[in-house]
Amino acid sequence: MTQIFLIRHGEAEGNRYRRCQGQTDMPLTKAGREQAAALEARFARVPLDAVYSSDLHRAMETVAFAGKPHGLAPIPDPRLREMSFGVWENLPWGEIDRRWPEQKKLFLTDPGKLNVPGMEDWLQVQQRYARALGDIARRHEGGTVAVGGHGMAIRLFLAYLRGVPSERISEVTLPGNTAVSRLLWKDGQFTIDYDNDTSHLPAPPREPMRTIPGKSGQSWDLRFTPFDLAEGRERYIDAYRDAWRFAHGSLQGLDESACFLAAESYTRDDPRAVTAAWRGEDYAGLLTLDLRRGRRWGEGWIAFLWVSPEVRGHGCGMQLLGEAVALYRGLGRRALRLSVAPSNPAVAFYRRAGFVRVDTQPGAIEPLAVMEMAL
Repeated sequence: MTQIFLIRHGEAEGNRYRRCQGQTDMPLTKAGREQAAALEARFARVPLDAVYSSDLHRAMETVAFAGKPHGLAPIPDPRLREMSFGVWENLPWGEIDRRWPEQKKLFLTDPGKLNVPGMEDWLQVQQRYARALGDIARRHEGGTVAVGGHGMAIRLFLAYLRGVPSERISEVTLPGNTAVSRLLWKDGQFTIDYDNDTSHLPAPPREPMRTIPGKSGQSWDLRFTPFDLAEGRERYIDAYRDAWRFAHGSLQGLDESACFLAAESYTRDDPRAVTAAWRGEDYAGLLTLDLRRGRRWGEGWIAFLWVSPEVRGHGCGMQLLGEAVALYRGLGRRALRLSVAPSNPAVAFYRRAGFVRVDTQPGAIEPLAVMEMAL
């Protein structure tokens, strides 16, 4: 009998920023690396013979921790990649909710009926996972192997093993980050010993879909549109006032005109500089980028990030940050920077996101901390 431990990757940027990852090669977050590191202790006493993985970095980095106690590096296999999501790739889930509401429902409830341009058929995902894992099991007959994979692909394969049809996919739980499923191979057939086990983590991974209690079908997922400064001057200044008051306790030292003129100059450089966030039809936040600053040194600067008080505490700030990451990474920047008052409560948010203090610059009330996150 052959044992295969099928492991979902740790939290990656797409999970944190609420973007559709698919086969987009997004890295693990700091939290994801910590989750993955917990696999080292779990597998230290498991006599692994080999480690395989999807060739995407988030899976390779995760399952490497399972192989570390045994000196085994993961062997990449593209057949173990996540389902390809076609035109959904790297889009915010809030944008997908807006543009493809019926297809999004099918994704969660009946993926066999999905009809999204460029999206991989669910049967194709099941077949390539069956071929890849069957080949691995035969190659290591009677042995024990760890395999790194992805949430939706693992879910579809477990449904295949259980004989669960597409319209009953809700019977198969989407594995949490670093969840382990133990498969047994005997006489050319797989059986499931257990699945979705995260007992190695100090706390369960966060829920993959943040829904609003009591409001069926509604979530905290955001979509983004260009912000019209000419039409929205007062709205922009109101947001700046709220952010300033949140940071300093009053409006002392705020130069509203200077803040707005700066935003206008950023949009003259690049129309993508100011972005509005929406939860459905509700205004949810603002993101302002200074795309010229730091370009020479490969840095991308956030000039202003604000979340509406009505949606704070639900991961919306991370989604705004994810929009900045997506734009600057697409421009080839190596790091993301911003400045913030050390007394601003938002400092804790940026630290959780992975920013560290690297410098100091003058501010209107107090010296500002310059914080940086690698891209």
